[in-house]
Amino acid sequence: MDELLAKPDVTLLRHSADVMHLGNDLANRMRLNSRLRMKALLACALHDIGKATIDFQEYIRRRKGRAYPHALASFPLILAAEGMINDYYNWDSCELTATASVLTHHSPLGVELYKGFEAPRYHPKLKEILGDLWNLLESYEIKGLPGVEQFLQSAQPLLGKDSSPAIILDTVINYGELKYSIRGLLQSLPVNEFTQVKTVLHLSDWLASAGKNDASILFLNSGGKIIKSHTSKFPLRNFQRQAEGSCDENIQLRAPTGTGKTEALLLWANDADRLIYLLPTQATVNAMWERLREIYGDGNVALAHGRASYMLHMESEEDILEERLFGSVFAKPITVATLDQYLISHLNGRHWEERRCLTKQSKIVLDEIHAYEPYTLGLLLKALETDPPAYFAIASATLPPSLLKLFPKGTLIEAEHNLWRRTRHRLHLEDDLLQNVLERALSFAISGKRVLIVANTIREAQMLYQTLKNELKWDKCHLLHARFAFRDRQEKEQKVKDPKPGTIFIATQIVEVSLDISYDVLLTEIAPIDALVQRMGRVNRFDDQPPVPVIICSRYSENSGHVYGKEILDYSLEILRELPELPTDYDLASATDRLYTHIMALDSWNKEFSEGAQTLEEIQNVLGCYTIDLSDENMRSKFTTRRGQISIDVIPETFLQDVYGLYERGETWRIVEYLTPIPIWWIHRFPERFPLYKDIRYLITNLRYDNEIGLLPPYLEEDQDDTHKDQDFSNIMI
Repeated sequence: MDELLAKPDVTLLRHSADVMHLGNDLANRMRLNSRLRMKALLACALHDIGKATIDFQEYIRRRKGRAYPHALASFPLILAAEGMINDYYNWDSCELTATASVLTHHSPLGVELYKGFEAPRYHPKLKEILGDLWNLLESYEIKGLPGVEQFLQSAQPLLGKDSSPAIILDTVINYGELKYSIRGLLQSLPVNEFTQVKTVLHLSDWLASAGKNDASILFLNSGGKIIKSHTSKFPLRNFQRQAEGSCDENIQLRAPTGTGKTEALLLWANDADRLIYLLPTQATVNAMWERLREIYGDGNVALAHGRASYMLHMESEEDILEERLFGSVFAKPITVATLDQYLISHLNGRHWEERRCLTKQSKIVLDEIHAYEPYTLGLLLKALETDPPAYFAIASATLPPSLLKLFPKGTLIEAEHNLWRRTRHRLHLEDDLLQNVLERALSFAISGKRVLIVANTIREAQMLYQTLKNELKWDKCHLLHARFAFRDRQEKEQKVKDPKPGTIFIATQIVEVSLDISYDVLLTEIAPIDALVQRMGRVNRFDDQPPVPVIICSRYSENSGHVYGKEILDYSLEILRELPELPTDYDLASATDRLYTHIMALDSWNKEFSEGAQTLEEIQNVLGCYTIDLSDENMRSKFTTRRGQISIDVIPETFLQDVYGLYERGETWRIVEYLTPIPIWWIHRFPERFPLYKDIRYLITNLRYDNEIGLLPPYLEEDQDDTHKDQDFSNIMI
């Protein structure tokens, strides 16, 4: 028979040699210690040895439809080899990080992995390929393996026809005074060591399979030079220079909107091997992804969130598998991601090993840190404690000292005093409900002003839009909230970024951190001070006009009370009444700190914060090196990065024919365009609104959908269960 193949056009020996070459380079760049480097190279050498089976060789030559799982067939061989090397170097006999990495390089480690498989049929050329691999290992100065003949004799109990690797995996062995199955032993390996070895193996294998022979493409080369060239186009502010000089420490950055906070953070990143930039929403991530690509180049910057595959498809007609794969595990030199993607790795979601390993060797930016609820902050603080990155920066225009105290110490960098003395807004408290001041909004629009209206609930925003459009007959109206189909939301986000004079833009809380916009007038319902400051940041954003009107309606509906809590709204109103009519950015930051000090002293806040930290610790302790099993109801309930109402994506029936067309044309990646998030409780309360379509793997709803007002709720009257904060939770767990 011909040479053993790893791929249709690549021999097993060639692929193994390429993976070892890349693995050695990666291990050195990632500064693995000598022991872990040898473990990683052993895994690289033997990760595909299970392809030396009769089944696989027939499969790769298209003589057979399916093959025995080659990672499982590799398992007995890597288990024997690692045991011998452990003996040679006098390492712990149960230190099986290479074995765990090889076994799981195609399927995550878990309770059910590979159960029920019988023994593989190894190929007659197994001995020959092992001899070649032994020579390669020796060339990398890895010792401890006997000659191939002796090795196969010693390993024979693991390789016989009656010795299924699946049975071996669940064989119970003594380990000191304890007994473990080998599967359980792999679960209890030191997480940090397992993640490093598996990361080297996975990245090397993916690079080799993609035809890349240089691991340097996964590291940011000359990042400092690139950002200095970019910032040379304008004079640096003092706080930006201070950030640049603090590149070897953690920092806490506070700077008003529009003063160059992002540039300061990039100057801090400087010559880092890898930068991970984390933001609250997909919209903010997309905007930063575009921005950083312009600075660092397309090939250096990856996108990671639930809709990343779609965004990458839209960018290129070429196969984006490689781009998506490396981006999803934070392996690109720069990754822009939602914070949720970072936290999912600490909840042992898929590919957690690579993400957690690489974040520990990265600089991490946590931007817009004010945007997170206490449960999410609890998860984040525990993750930073468990796996601290090389360095991290937290940043916000409203960075309360009370919030800073939660984080590990870092150098506090603040924008210059003159930047905080800006007065961009003229406050006016209106003793009324928002719906009763629409005519004032209209008068501003008639005079040519661009008006932003922010409501606290989706249903309120929809009704305001319908009143302006239908009763007040104003056509220059736009509405944006989270319950639009993805394609309609994208289109609306682009429209409202460059509004014409006379535009009225009605939005919900998603505007607070999602959009880079600047309007001339703000009308808003009362909300917590920090939320109001963010809303105000969307008018006169760049301080390029005199103070603009900000009208805050101090009366609020029962639904707003359910969203934020009556106590918080009343306390925010008290703070507002003490602010000057022309507040400076410093006044607004101080008001935010006052609210945070109050909120963070509440038992409810501290309870949620503690629950977040405890959940992450519990999951990591229970799972060890296992990947979370989402078929387990208990684990699935804990696998969330946000509290509050859980959303799920559905497709409105009005789009069904379009979706069927995508199936017929093989463009199923575009189905995301029609996905519309809804509260999951709707499905249980109104099952008749979600008819079953067996030929489509998404939930369908017969609720009315309108591309101007979005998806209408399954009830006529406002329901307090639908008054959750309109945050973009869709797909955060993907």
